[in-house]
Amino acid sequence: MLEQDNVIDVSIEPKKIPAIQGWYWIVSAFKLFKQAPTIWISICGVFVVLFFGIAFLPIIGGFISTLLGPVFLGGIMWSAKKQAAGDIPQLIDLFSGFKLRFVELLKVGVLYMFGTIFVMVLMTMLLAISSFFGFLSVDKNIQVIEQIGVIWPLLIVVLFAFLIVYSAYFYAPTLVMLQGMKANEAMKLSFLAFWRNWQPILIMSIFGGVFLFLAMLPMFLGLIIALPVALLTSYICYVDVFES
Repeated sequence: MLEQDNVIDVSIEPKKIPAIQGWYWIVSAFKLFKQAPTIWISICGVFVVLFFGIAFLPIIGGFISTLLGPVFLGGIMWSAKKQAAGDIPQLIDLFSGFKLRFVELLKVGVLYMFGTIFVMVLMTMLLAISSFFGFLSVDKNIQVIEQIGVIWPLLIVVLFAFLIVYSAYFYAPTLVMLQGMKANEAMKLSFLAFWRNWQPILIMSIFGGVFLFLAMLPMFLGLIIALPVALLTSYICYVDVFES
């Protein structure tokens, strides 16, 4: 079904990209970063400090950070678009989502939060059912590996449920910010684009994960470069799928 030409009636249609392109998304993102490394380190640094500062607030921090995450991401995508157009992004551009598309970006955060809550509830229910029927034991003498060996089908179900939610979120902040879409339509289109291009996204995720791991080895100093490149990769990925 995902291979049909017109699955959702929208003004833009996501293209299907070859798998190897996932690697070139990272390469292109690094090139974009090299054009203005100082400003991207600043944007990423402020984003990380604000996001995790909010996330660690007592009780409500996690909810607020989930809601505002798309708003900040919208600002980052706006900054990347400015640079791609030949302008120099500024630190204040990080907050463009609050000024330009706050309500719809916040709606993306709300929908994503409800989706993640659903996945957590699903996982809790499956574990409770497994425990009730004796598939999962609370006996501390039983090793965790043995427990996982029994309930791995349930873990696959939970993982797939999370991927469904994440795929609807993947492109949504960018589509809302750069295409002016409504939150629900952006998430529908994101779902379609994600699964139409799951192969290059998988390649991008594997290489990106390896680079992030290597970046953490020298006392996390490599993250100064790796994190901005990771955020820019999301923009390059969007452009290739929707605008190229």
